Amino acid sequence: MSSSLVTGLTDVFRSQVLSSFASRTGESESSVLRGFEATVGAMLASLASKVGQTGFTRQLLDLVNSPTNDTRILENAKSLVGEHPSDGLGSKFTSMLFGGSLSSITDAIGSASGLRGGTAASLMTLGAPLLLGSLVSRVRQSGMDASRLAGFLSEEAVGVRGALPAGIRNLVGSDTVAAVPPVASGIVRENSRGWLRPLIAAAVVILGLLGWFSSRRPSVAPINEAATAATDLVTRNLPGDVDLQIPAGRMEDHLLAFIQDPSKAADETWFDFDRLLFDTNSATLQPASQEQLRNVATILKAYPNVHVKIGGYTDNTGDANANQLLSQQRADTVKQELIGMGIGAERLEAQGYGDQHPVAENTTEDGRQKNRRISLRVTQKA
Repeated sequence: MSSSLVTGLTDVFRSQVLSSFASRTGESESSVLRGFEATVGAMLASLASKVGQTGFTRQLLDLVNSPTNDTRILENAKSLVGEHPSDGLGSKFTSMLFGGSLSSITDAIGSASGLRGGTAASLMTLGAPLLLGSLVSRVRQSGMDASRLAGFLSEEAVGVRGALPAGIRNLVGSDTVAAVPPVASGIVRENSRGWLRPLIAAAVVILGLLGWFSSRRPSVAPINEAATAATDLVTRNLPGDVDLQIPAGRMEDHLLAFIQDPSKAADETWFDFDRLLFDTNSATLQPASQEQLRNVATILKAYPNVHVKIGGYTDNTGDANANQLLSQQRADTVKQELIGMGIGAERLEAQGYGDQHPVAENTTEDGRQKNRRISLRVTQKA
């Protein structure tokens, strides 16, 4: 691919990461290298296709200039191998590029490169922070503004898009950016923090997909119980002059009552989310999940001393190790989503339990559906 960005990052990957990554995943080095080049090429092509959109390059430049970026990531690329997804900006970067099409992109990369889907997803985990790090270096060294950054990306992408396999090329157009989720049902009387807050909230939705997958995906359906939105809403008053509208008698209502009751100490009581939707065999949350997550985030913001633990569970269908991994990834996704909504990471813990602790029999579909769940437990109240 004719691009200094792609060539440079491929050289970094080859020298620092390729051997250990291929060994860890059990894939051939040649397939992994093809997959990485396609991954970076897809990200660059997607960037170039969006620079003409109103405000996009400005948002990208702000992301690149974030002080939390690791300016030495290209020198320490090997440290990324084996890491779980973090709450860094690399995941927000991929969300800006691909939105809800991320799983389709990684599947296409895997198919074109001869890699398993989980390996392709892991390459995205590696490629995103590396490409972002490369942009950080170039922008800071040359003092690029939004206009110059747009021109640079367009020039870099000239020889890239046509070299991508058709299955990838057809997915990296301007229609791959997911819409920003609607405003939460919590009505907070405070000043707006601008465009960045909803962008980050949208971005972290897909963070869980960028984890390590096993070579054999579990046969576990999405969490989909009670997915339809409740219409019987009640307004609860929270500290900080916040009015929160939530479904009466549902998870958020029970959680809030527990937190507000001074006679209730932090204990082993779990509150099951009842309106979270994950894609099948995936840690990708669907947009319909946003409403309940934002309600929980609003509650936690109102009670800053409260700490919680997020538990992920599956049914017992398929490989137990794969189920364990999926449950951890889903719990991590919910954690990262709450972080993106403004909850401090130090207040959140996530653990996957796989098919442990079933709440119903796994012999029926109804029972298995009940066992596929994400729960939350208050671990500290004050």
